[in-house]
Amino acid sequence: MKSLCLLPLLCCALLAPLASAAERAEVWRGTVGALPVAMSLSRGDGAEVYGQYFYLKHLRDLELQGKRDGQGLHLEVRSRDDAVAERWELSEKDGALEGQWSAGRRTLPVRLQRVDLQALRAGRDGERYRRAGDDVSAFDALRIGELTLEKGKTQQFQGHRLQWWREPRTGVALFTVESGLDEAARARVNRILSQRLWHTAADALQCTSAANSDFDLTVTPRLFDRRFLSLSLMTSYYCGGAHPDFGDSPLTIDVREGRELELEDVLWLGKGAPPRAVGPGDYDSPGYKRLNEYRESTLVPWTIKTLSGLHPDEMAKPKDDEGCDYSDPGVWGTSIWYLTPDGLYLGPYFARVARACEYPEWSLVPWKQVEAHPGPALK
Repeated sequence: MKSLCLLPLLCCALLAPLASAAERAEVWRGTVGALPVAMSLSRGDGAEVYGQYFYLKHLRDLELQGKRDGQGLHLEVRSRDDAVAERWELSEKDGALEGQWSAGRRTLPVRLQRVDLQALRAGRDGERYRRAGDDVSAFDALRIGELTLEKGKTQQFQGHRLQWWREPRTGVALFTVESGLDEAARARVNRILSQRLWHTAADALQCTSAANSDFDLTVTPRLFDRRFLSLSLMTSYYCGGAHPDFGDSPLTIDVREGRELELEDVLWLGKGAPPRAVGPGDYDSPGYKRLNEYRESTLVPWTIKTLSGLHPDEMAKPKDDEGCDYSDPGVWGTSIWYLTPDGLYLGPYFARVARACEYPEWSLVPWKQVEAHPGPALK
């Protein structure tokens, strides 16, 4: 059974720096020469130190590695052929890091101050550091604080007017809701949409820090009624490594309560209240373990049985190794899901060699069958 992180995508890899675990890193900002920078440093084994830094002008990461000893910090940036491209020699004094940056024969003075995220958000410009939500590290809050939005097209969708916004450095675009909801509901929904936009823009900048990288987001609204807003966020990306990849990371919002929903909020086959995972990477929590057990023992068999009854030909085991085996329980444990006017879409997740089997158009459970097993958001 696969883990609850739905994709090899940004929810596991790129969003990790946005999770609370990243807040344990030391975050600094200041200047290299006259150029503003931000730096994140974490402790490794022994004296090892690793992290990233970016220039506020470019916002893309450069990887740091090195060590900390009695004389201070000794850091390097290495090129793709593993040659030393930059050296940092820093010492801590009166709560600041001071020293020298060098690349070849060029040297520049460095001065950095430690960043306090709470103070950053409470300051005069605090709003721009709060706009991605509470789960963003100080490092990414600094990055997101430098971004802006351009107003794009308007769109009518199922009785609502959507206003699109584009972040120009990354090309990432998402909409907010301009009509069709009362003011309070609109504010709650737009807060979630805006935070997702800022998160995705930060993901894109991290991804495109790699050489020859690429990041493209396609947003498709699926359902917008008095209860739910559901949309697909399909990302195609290459962030370095062996292969490019793609995946959908859908978002479904309870319009009435203004909160993001899990599948168990809509479809619940168990008893009592659905278990909850506390947050990304929380694999050892009791809630995560109960949720994983529920999906493996209850949700997956129900999904296979239900879809086999609705789509027997598509769910039949293939006669050879070339076909897509949708009867395999392992492909349904962490289904990609969103809502449509016709029902609940459940998409399988395959290993890389069979990714062409993902996102079949037919794997939809009609509302009648979903409402027979309502989660809390349907009651």
